[in-house]
Amino acid sequence: MKLAAYVPMLLDRFPDGAFTTASLEYVAARAVKGFPTYGELAAWLAEWWREHRPMPPALPPPDPPPPRVPPTAEESAYVRRCVETIVGNMRSPYAETAPERPKPRYLSPAQLDEINPLPGGQKRHAVAANDEAG
Repeated sequence: MKLAAYVPMLLDRFPDGAFTTASLEYVAARAVKGFPTYGELAAWLAEWWREHRPMPPALPPPDPPPPRVPPTAEESAYVRRCVETIVGNMRSPYAETAPERPKPRYLSPAQLDEINPLPGGQKRHAVAANDEAG
């Protein structure tokens, strides 16, 4: 009676290829407590089917695109003018007359020793170390 109730539901849930001798053996081996519930049966059959279902057929590759018509000399000249305009707009008109950027100025080791001493009284600069010792 249980089986008669399970069969239509299982047929709706799984394709015909899931009902083989191998799948029956797989499900039966897991039913150690007797006839399984529908949930157990469906879960075991789903496990088996996930591992054994056939791969779907591969789609054929798409047709190659048609060859591109090479650009005319007029089109190439138009693109060249557009690129020159864009590059020209990105350049600063003041690039040639702009003053040179100042170079970075770093603190000397002695100045660093004053504002940020090293642990244990160590010095970065030998003159600063000699001044304190003397």
